[in-house]
Order: sequence, then C-alpha cells, then structure tokens
Amino acid sequence: MKWQGRVDTLPSLGVDSLVQNWPVLWVIKAGDAACFYDIKLGRRRVEHHDHAIVSGRLAGENMTGAGKPYWHQSMFWSDLGPEVGYEAIGIVDASLPTVGVFAKATAKDTPKAVVEATGESLRSETEQIADPSPPMYHSSSPHSPQTGEDYGKGVVFYLRDNVVVGIVLWNVFNRMPIARKIIKDGKSYDDLNEVAKLFSLHSE
Repeated sequence: MKWQGRVDTLPSLGVDSLVQNWPVLWVIKAGDAACFYDIKLGRRRVEHHDHAIVSGRLAGENMTGAGKPYWHQSMFWSDLGPEVGYEAIGIVDASLPTVGVFAKATAKDTPKAVVEATGESLRSETEQIADPSPPMYHSSSPHSPQTGEDYGKGVVFYLRDNVVVGIVLWNVFNRMPIARKIIKDGKSYDDLNEVAKLFSLHSE
C-alpha cells in the first residue's frame, strides 16, 4: 500500500516530557521514532542527529531514575554542497506565515568555510563552541536591495499567532544558541528586522 501524507503523521511511539512511556516502565523511547511533548511548541516528532543524540542520552538517564524532563529544543541542518547550507530549529512548516531577512554573503558564509575553520561537519557539534550571547548591533536599517545584487545569507522566521515558532538560518552558522533563545522566549515582535540583527547578518 502506498502511503500519502505528511511524515509527521506517520505512526510513532508516544512519550511524555521525560521521554518515557507509562505505564510500561521498561520501555523507553527516543530519537526519530518518538512523538514527544515539546513544552514550548506542543506535541511533535523530530528527525535528526541532534534530537536523536540528546533524547537518547536523556532516556538512558531516566532509565536509571533520573526523572529529567526533555527541555532541549533540537536543531537540524543540511549542507547542499560546499557553498550552501542551512540550520533550523522549531516548527518549520510551509503552511505558516514567514518573514525573511537577507544580506550579502561573503566567502566565510559557506558550509565549506565552517568545516575548514572548525574541523567538524556536524552542526550540532560546532554549535557547542558558538557564543550564546547576542552580539551588539546598531539600530540602523539595512539598505534596500538593488537589482542584480546577490543576497546569499539570511534568516527566515516562522510565525504562529504572531509568535516565532521556527527559524531557518540560510548560510548563517554557529548562531543556533540565539535562535534557540528566541524560540524559548516565545515573544511576539513588532519588527523582525530588529530581531534578525541578533544574527549579525550585516557584519563583514
């Protein structure tokens, strides 16, 4: 039988915020197969390296009685060759309204440059060395795009009820701690251009 529909509606194993399945105490579920309760975004299912590693580790700890809830907001990424890559977090759903802010890219704004600088191709590992503090920025607005100009990096915000629930960073790397904080704060913003400045899009 051919399946037609969304991946996140496929049969999965329901777990609570402790990544446990009660009352079957000896069954612990984690990773891609687990449909878990996200304390910020509701029940969901995530498929990628970061979620598999973190939820698996937590499930193992809870098997020994740790009783820790799953607070982590996992990220996912892909490199589309040496020149283009993205990192994302939260609910990235094409049915949601979006706001994108883009800027000119440099030679440093590529997956190849990140790998050469860090020696690591796993984005969930390189984010460990990222500075979680938002950079200082000026309040001046970026200039309007001109015909023929190439804007190769940017950030796309996904909104639900005017609250940011998902973020895609396009050729913007090692800024996931900032994106994670925005999701965690769950705020409604009047001007997402100002929020985009937290990612240093216009720095040289």
